[in-house]
Amino acid sequence: MFDQKSVQFDMDQLEEDFGCLLEDFAHASTFPEQEKWFKELNDLRFLFETKQNEARLKHYKDMKDVHAQKEFAEINRYDSRYMKLVGDYYEALLTATFRNELEDHWGQQLFRLAALKQNTYAPVIDDDLRKENELVMEYHAIFGNASIEFQNEELSLSALTPHLTSPDRNIRKMAHQAKYQFFADHEDQFDRILDELVHTRHAMAIKLGYSSFTELGYRRMNRTSHTPEDLKIYRDQVKTLGVPFVCDLRKSQQRRIGVESLKHYDENYLFGDDAPSLKGPSGEILQHMQKLFAELSPETKSFFEEMTANDQLDFTPRPHKVGGNFATYLGPEKSPYIFVNLYGIPDDIRVFTHEMGHAFQFHMSRHWNIPEYIIPYDSAEVFSFGMERLAWPWLEYFFGAETDRYKYIHLISAFLYMPVASAVDEFEHYLYEKPTAAINERKSKWRELEQAYLPFRDYDDNVFLEAGTSFYEIGHLFTTPFYFMDYDLAHFCSVQLWRKQLNFHEEAWKSYLEMCLNGGKLPFNELIRGADIQSPFEENSLEPLLEDVKEWIIDAEKQLK
Repeated sequence: MFDQKSVQFDMDQLEEDFGCLLEDFAHASTFPEQEKWFKELNDLRFLFETKQNEARLKHYKDMKDVHAQKEFAEINRYDSRYMKLVGDYYEALLTATFRNELEDHWGQQLFRLAALKQNTYAPVIDDDLRKENELVMEYHAIFGNASIEFQNEELSLSALTPHLTSPDRNIRKMAHQAKYQFFADHEDQFDRILDELVHTRHAMAIKLGYSSFTELGYRRMNRTSHTPEDLKIYRDQVKTLGVPFVCDLRKSQQRRIGVESLKHYDENYLFGDDAPSLKGPSGEILQHMQKLFAELSPETKSFFEEMTANDQLDFTPRPHKVGGNFATYLGPEKSPYIFVNLYGIPDDIRVFTHEMGHAFQFHMSRHWNIPEYIIPYDSAEVFSFGMERLAWPWLEYFFGAETDRYKYIHLISAFLYMPVASAVDEFEHYLYEKPTAAINERKSKWRELEQAYLPFRDYDDNVFLEAGTSFYEIGHLFTTPFYFMDYDLAHFCSVQLWRKQLNFHEEAWKSYLEMCLNGGKLPFNELIRGADIQSPFEENSLEPLLEDVKEWIIDAEKQLK
């Protein structure tokens, strides 16, 4: 259960205890003895990481809570000290007397990561890490304190969200104008924060001996099995095959919603007057989710019962609650916790099942008691997108007779983001390969990438957006560089699970469950290979997937007419 009390933490004591355990680990005379110290070191790591998760959650629940803000800022200031401890831990693993036995029992991935992380921290970057954290917090604070005037009301960005997809085109246009006026009002702040983040991250990379932040960024993302060259192979396929496919989806959308020209404020309005809607009052979502997870598998049944019994769900939008959605874990039990904002709209189901996919994987992987295995950075989104697709047989609970329309939207909407992800990924590589680029050069580059990957996008003469500023709302660019592409890589994998579960649901579920049990114990490529999922980094891997999806879409559109 989430504890609302003060987040207390003694970093001095943790450092002392950690140092003693490292000494014991290094001088162990038997494998059982060394394994004992290994487990206790991980227990201490979880002590810090769960306290940090708790402080973040408490702050995000109410951005106006000054005490929570101070606590979060304080524990973030320990980041560099904690990274030093983790670096010492990795070094100890690599030189462990009984390393072979540890690898046999706990898997090789932890040791691959230990080697990968060897040069991601040194005391010389402490000030840079503190500055990076402060800038990220400043970015979040802009959104947490947002107040947008719309239809004679002062709304948060979260409260504005339903208006952005209003059936009334004029309302959604005005809602987008209000939203981007907020971004325009804070343009100088966004420009400065990104500029300082790029320079700060570049400075860290140089101090650690890299030529740019790109390699350091990949290492921070725990990427042991794919490289910038692999990402380029996939992006090239998106450019040649994905972009034309998405352009066709947009043309179909334009006809479906009955507009002469698709504008940027129309892009998320996918179905016109016949759009699916949630059935029943919003309070029934949780009841339907309980049925879904009870029937999906025994594992998801017990998992969901634990979540609800311990009040590990926060799904109500509130003033000063951060917008967006995430899953985390808390306490010595590493209990999963879901933080989402549900608005009574169809996308709530995608959001909920997505975050439950993360939480379920945490739940199934926590037996390893290794932080890197509970949150596998290089494959985390495979679990969330996978759960979205595996929930399809139960969607009728939420949409009744309109289920087929929702399935259509759910399938195409993720593909609509495919070129966005590639644009963001290419933009991030540009940012860190050219850290001295002027702010306006970055905006021009972003607009150039938009035009390459999103040639249908029409900003309707909005001068602010046409200047290349729409990336301000892509939080990962600011907070977690090189992560955003993982959404599309995971979608590529989840659609293969979807394709299998259409005819062989049990097989698809077993593949997914096995991946969850492994969690971060396997690198991305090995994890998906074990589930019989083709890698997106293989040449010509996208074409057969798109052909299958096109066939399904053609059949679905016939049924929906």
